[in-house]
Amino acid sequence: MSQSEFVRTMVQAGRKGLEPAIAEPESPGSNPGGNGLETQVLELLSADTYSWDELLEAVSDDIESRLDETLEQLQADNRIRYSGRHGGYTTTGDGGSDGN
Repeated sequence: MSQSEFVRTMVQAGRKGLEPAIAEPESPGSNPGGNGLETQVLELLSADTYSWDELLEAVSDDIESRLDETLEQLQADNRIRYSGRHGGYTTTGDGGSDGN
């Protein structure tokens, strides 16, 4: 599975009802954990007409960028690493559940 396929899978899983544990300060809109997506969709549609796929691409592009930045930072902080052996990202031994 490529990195972009992995990200898309995680985004889709998140849309199936998983709630974020905490609101992120960088989230768009005045209510970071709440109507940020609603605000973003309304802003997009106020300027033009979008198909479902175009809207999905427009809003998921933001989450992909944020996830990429977060993964890079966590790796730089040595809190996670990419494990080809395990087929994805895993926590490091510092407080992680796997440690391998």
